[in-house]
Amino acid sequence: MKFKIMLTYIISLFLFLSCGNKDRQTIDSTIVDNTSKIEKNYLSMKINGKEWSADHDIFGVFHPEGYDNVIIIAGAPGKKDKTEKTFNINIYQTEADGQYSFANGNKALSVAQIGNWSEKDYICGSMMGFDMEVHVTKATNSEVEATFSGKLTCPSGTVLVITDGKFYYHE
Repeated sequence: MKFKIMLTYIISLFLFLSCGNKDRQTIDSTIVDNTSKIEKNYLSMKINGKEWSADHDIFGVFHPEGYDNVIIIAGAPGKKDKTEKTFNINIYQTEADGQYSFANGNKALSVAQIGNWSEKDYICGSMMGFDMEVHVTKATNSEVEATFSGKLTCPSGTVLVITDGKFYYHE
């Protein structure tokens, strides 16, 4: 009789501990998953309605050494070769986070561009023309976060309409 009670007790204890550990593991993994989602660097947007997302060289900086009052947003998707579509926004004469609107020929020389869009449209934006709205929500020495939209003009006259731009970078 004592053996049955003892066996029942041990089995109950193992079941209880197993359930407790499983719940704890679920809680821990949820915390880790949520944290990693928040801290992952990203650059994404829609270009003429099509999803575009950087998967490497995602970079952001606020007032880097050697540059006065600049916020840089950059990244690229796909292979690292001559067809790599690199995107960047450089916002000059910035003091902090905030709303920035700039177009081709702006006094601050801020610029937005994408390289290697196609063989004939090797660069869109930059000296070809751009009109951007950038809302920088966070700008510190170690973290930059922004949303953006606008237009980039290509050498062929094609206009790339950028919507739903999202950026986050931390060191």
